[in-house]
Amino acid sequence: MSRDIYVGSAWPYVNGPLHLGHVAALLPADVIARYHRLLGDRVLWTSGSDCHGTPITERARKEGRAPADVAREYHNVISRTFERLGFSYSLYWATMEPEHGERVQQSFLALHKLGLIIEGDYQHARCAQCADSRTDREITGECPHCGEGARGDQCDSCGEVLNPSDLKNPVCSKCAGTITFEVTRELFFNLPALESRLRDWVALNGHWRENAKSWTKGWLDQGLKPRAITRKINWGIPVPLPGWEDRRIYVWFEAVHGYLTASQQWAAVKSKPRRDWRPFWYEGNPKLLSYYVIGKDNIPFHTLLWPAILMALGYELPWQIVSSEYLVFEDRKLSTSKGWVLWADDALDRYDPDFLRYFLLARGPERRDTNFTWERFVTAVNSELIDNYGNLVQRVIAFATKRFDGKVPPMIGLDDRDQQMLDLVAETFVKVGEAIEKTELKLGIETIMDLVKAANQYLNDCAPWTQIKTNAPRAGATIAVALDVIAALSILTEPFLPFQAKRVRDLLPLVPKDFTWWTPWLAAGAPLREVGVLFQKIDPSVIEEEHARLEAQLKGL
Repeated sequence: MSRDIYVGSAWPYVNGPLHLGHVAALLPADVIARYHRLLGDRVLWTSGSDCHGTPITERARKEGRAPADVAREYHNVISRTFERLGFSYSLYWATMEPEHGERVQQSFLALHKLGLIIEGDYQHARCAQCADSRTDREITGECPHCGEGARGDQCDSCGEVLNPSDLKNPVCSKCAGTITFEVTRELFFNLPALESRLRDWVALNGHWRENAKSWTKGWLDQGLKPRAITRKINWGIPVPLPGWEDRRIYVWFEAVHGYLTASQQWAAVKSKPRRDWRPFWYEGNPKLLSYYVIGKDNIPFHTLLWPAILMALGYELPWQIVSSEYLVFEDRKLSTSKGWVLWADDALDRYDPDFLRYFLLARGPERRDTNFTWERFVTAVNSELIDNYGNLVQRVIAFATKRFDGKVPPMIGLDDRDQQMLDLVAETFVKVGEAIEKTELKLGIETIMDLVKAANQYLNDCAPWTQIKTNAPRAGATIAVALDVIAALSILTEPFLPFQAKRVRDLLPLVPKDFTWWTPWLAAGAPLREVGVLFQKIDPSVIEEEHARLEAQLKGL
């Protein structure tokens, strides 16, 4: 029975392009969406660009442009980057679209009617040097609990929830200027009113990743507090209440609504009768699973704040929180301001997107911080993806082209080794599917590569290049089995490495053409296409070139 699968991935902030850390956190969403589509499930994957907030207005002021122009420019840049990476969104949208604003205001008024939006005093932060307001995340200082460096909303070292006024020696993260505070009257989301229900719900979610469970527990252990949802700024969604015309809805509150508003927009744009967003959102749908794919710094917004809003409004709560750790770049924390960064588009200009996808899935920050180095990247791509997988595809199809007239030989007279290989294919589909559904994507791709290794060993043991000298039908059966493995790999790798998966499928006469998760079969006598170079190896000299490029990037700041 098919299921309804909702996938929501974090919304990148559009004050600059994507770097590889963003890609590492969001890539699992594409794997999950592609896999469930192959299973025949109904999949809705929405996300988009987070377009409001102080950083955008600041950039716009420096560049002498309107905030909307800056937001639109980087929204378009980021959209193209995702296309280059092969991200298969149902809809990638933007929070600056008027329909989003209208729907957020409707939600705001519904929560207000329920008594969940209340007034309170707020310690409003300003930078003395920039002479401008600063959001919680634009303030850094010393954590009052552990003494380590922390942002104004939370400490990554000890996990404590913070307010900017809690920090010792708070400074502006942009210019290191002194932060001052003034009390303003704001509207708050009354999170404590839902705390008991949230605690009961969180207790049921033992399948979340450990970082999601531990960070959520940290917030709950401290007791939930009302959270401000308005700011006195110009660029944002107006507060739809009399007397609050000079306020805008704060970016965290309206951005998380994007999952819902983009789903509604998807249904509106895809006007066919079956394009209904409600099965993916209303509680009580027994076929619904929802995945939220984020970086760990967004965990509380997706395990407490957004679920509290959904509870109040009667929508289905998240099922799985796919919360990645951080990607480190060449032994140091990524820093766009310091130039220590690898921009996604720069990497895509030089490398196959599947190379980047492979490294970030096989070596990425799934459950712990991971170090991206050029040496590790080149080694992983060349020795694992190309020497093992690429070589398997090329030598099998080249042999079939040369010795079997470019056709699939008949699979007859199979022995125990052949059957074991075919059984391993079936087992691999089950194991990889289970790994993806548990969001253990690293295990999934490792399982696929284990099948590749087993297929190479099978070929070496059977040695069809020797068999064909004395027993051509036996050699044909070996090659037929190997081609069946390659056909399976072209499906198994589709969620992970979609570009090469298509290239491999294009070489094979798959039946049926409309493939699903389970492997199609190859008809004996069907023609193969002549194999070219599936992957071009990376010259190890690029390691030195990339280090030099990074040094030039640092000097150019």
